[in-house]
Amino acid sequence: MSSFQIFRTNPAFRRYWTARSVSLVGDGIATVALLLLITGSGASATGVAALLLAQAVPRFFGPVAGALPDRFEVKRLLLLAELGQGAVFVAIALVPSNVALLVPLVALSSALATVFNAAGRTVMPRLVDEPQLMPANAWMGTAFNLQAALGPVLGGTVAALLDPRGALLVNAVSFFVGAALLLGLPRMEPSGASAGDRPGFLAGIGAGIAFTWQHRTARAIFLLLLFGIMFASLDNVVLVFLSRDVLEAGPFGFGLLGTGAGAAMVAASLWLTRPTAKFSAVALLAGGWIIAGLGIALTGAAPVLAVAVVTQAVMGLGNSIAMIGEETLLQKAVPAEMLGRVGGSLSSAAFAGSALAYAVGGFVAAAVSPRTSLLVAGIGLAVVTLLCLPGLRAGGRGETPPAADGQAVGAAPSPSA
Repeated sequence: MSSFQIFRTNPAFRRYWTARSVSLVGDGIATVALLLLITGSGASATGVAALLLAQAVPRFFGPVAGALPDRFEVKRLLLLAELGQGAVFVAIALVPSNVALLVPLVALSSALATVFNAAGRTVMPRLVDEPQLMPANAWMGTAFNLQAALGPVLGGTVAALLDPRGALLVNAVSFFVGAALLLGLPRMEPSGASAGDRPGFLAGIGAGIAFTWQHRTARAIFLLLLFGIMFASLDNVVLVFLSRDVLEAGPFGFGLLGTGAGAAMVAASLWLTRPTAKFSAVALLAGGWIIAGLGIALTGAAPVLAVAVVTQAVMGLGNSIAMIGEETLLQKAVPAEMLGRVGGSLSSAAFAGSALAYAVGGFVAAAVSPRTSLLVAGIGLAVVTLLCLPGLRAGGRGETPPAADGQAVGAAPSPSA
């Protein structure tokens, strides 16, 4: 069976994948264009930080967004979030380049993206059969990785040709194209209990957080994302200092390091789309993070730029494999009616881990050398993964989940061995 079989036999998946690919590449373009717009307007470093903060803060409300797919039709949520982001980016492109105006608009866009991501967590089990989850998630990982691989270079190119405002309008169009493609998806009813048996909205949010903590596999993924990404994100903070001060690579060399990681992420996700790629979700998640940790640690020991590019590719390879394993394990180990809320909690854990890294990363980089910082980051990521492994493996043994919304829930389907 070909890797592309799922595209030929499943038009709904084909539409969803294409919609996400278009929107995600547009997001990559917008990230570059926003920074060019705000810095070109003469904003200070504080203004740039405020813009980045506006992107990050709404992501912490993942548990709130995660409760929405249990109460509203999922396709409608996806469409509203996509169209809303398109409208917001039209506004961003048209308003004056003033931090006071841009920050609330960027925050609104990030909030809509959080809603889309939470609803999107529930889509894949609705569109594909369980045996197809792994290759389907690998293809979705490819779409996500295209954002990192193509978005920045396209953003710089489009901004140079059309100016940053034109690039932001291109991103807005990508959302409208994505929404048009999503219109062809089937209706997806709320995954929670019927309206009469459904708890209040706040109670539903609390139930999702409680379920995440009580479910052994979900809790293990939560802790792995929180502390694992805290260590992994130190790579983002320290790498620029390694490139500049240790390897003396300059801006072009620093760009090569990112290119190596991005290319490896795309290659890994494409590799896992093959029908012959038979791995358990647990092996992919844990193995991927350990490979990523090894790549980060080896980057710290790289004697020259060429070696560092290779070790960053190892990091990107592991990162991509881990993301695909995480999605597949979550979809197989957590009941469908809790996927949105658990996914929202996990998204918040990931962003909290990044925030912790960015909060302490500067102090770590100042206290020890870049090489030592990367060694600590790589070893820390591997250790966190090993500590969380027993909880991850519980999902592979068919863990019986705790009760959801006060109702008894049957045993969750287990991942393939």
